Amino acid sequence: MTRPASLLIVDDNEANRDALSRRLRQRGYEAVTAADGVDAITMLGHTAFDLVLLDVEMPGLSGFDVLAQIRAGYSRTQLPVIMVTARTAGDDVVEALKMGANDYVTKPIDFEVALARIETHLGHKRAVENLRDSEERYALAVSGANDGLWDWNLVSGQVYWSPRWRSILGLEAAELSADPVEWFGRVHPADAGRVHAAVKAHLATGAGHFESEHRIRHRDDTYRWVLCRGAAVRNEAGVATRFAGSLTDITEVKLADALTGLPNRFLFLDVVEREIARVERKPGYGFAILALTLDRFRVIHASLGAAAADRLLVAMATRLQAGLRATDVLVTRDEPGVTLARLGGDEFYMLIDDIIDVSEAVAVAERLRRALEAPFEIDGQHLFASARIGIAVSTSGYLK
Repeated sequence: MTRPASLLIVDDNEANRDALSRRLRQRGYEAVTAADGVDAITMLGHTAFDLVLLDVEMPGLSGFDVLAQIRAGYSRTQLPVIMVTARTAGDDVVEALKMGANDYVTKPIDFEVALARIETHLGHKRAVENLRDSEERYALAVSGANDGLWDWNLVSGQVYWSPRWRSILGLEAAELSADPVEWFGRVHPADAGRVHAAVKAHLATGAGHFESEHRIRHRDDTYRWVLCRGAAVRNEAGVATRFAGSLTDITEVKLADALTGLPNRFLFLDVVEREIARVERKPGYGFAILALTLDRFRVIHASLGAAAADRLLVAMATRLQAGLRATDVLVTRDEPGVTLARLGGDEFYMLIDDIIDVSEAVAVAERLRRALEAPFEIDGQHLFASARIGIAVSTSGYLK
């Protein structure tokens, strides 16, 4: 239940303040009275009020003096002040408004007029507070969200990018303009046509919600997989005037094998493409790809079932990772690059970068072959697995 508004009535005339406070209480307000300016300042120091009715002419601190102290601590919206004056000279009213008064009423007070002005200023105060609360909730939601938010004003052409949107791409605020090209210009060339077409179709028809999975360039020039969702806001004519939504980084989900957690086909092929580009830029640079396929995997799958076969693949991935951490290549490189991926089924691929000689790749393959010689314990059974390993070297073609 909403609490009644609290009003402070400041008047040195006891009959005036008592009569006004009584009638306001009858209308559902909490009305507190102060006999002079000093009393009013004291009460404002320890009690929160929603509005002040302030007499202009008082002994000691005048209404103007009290108003000046109120405005030193509260804005017009935070604490509205309605001046109560018997003066007919317009200069006093103008001065009060210049000093920060919200309104005024004249004596003798027309209660219904005073009540209407009180309700008007309290209504404005509540509206501003509700807006501020809404903005603060939105700001908290934006700062706490894992998704990046964007809001495109299609009329002005300006786009708001939330801090999380920028961080997904490794960007600072100063590195981003409000131009939509900040999004579209970073989309992977292979995905750009599809994304543009989907956005255009949604803005034209407005059917459902916009949703797109695509790659977008990070600040370090790698590409992240993102899920972009949004919806258009339309005017009465049905024309889209605003397009807003979210951006979610799905790289780990998109590029990780669900069973083993290793890089999947998407990520591995991306790594290979980067290695090929590096070879073209750097003469003498080489890399090798090892393709490992488990022998008799179909027999294991058929005899022990899919669940046991999956557990074997997980154990195999763990064994291969452990073997790669101790290869000759690893101990002879300061910062080696070995990528182990599962492309599907029993197919495991490894990319070894910056090799000097094919013998390094052969040594890794032999190390992995030996790592698989020990039996795997699956569901209480010891399974012996062997694998075929093929080697492709960037400098000398394919060896087997």
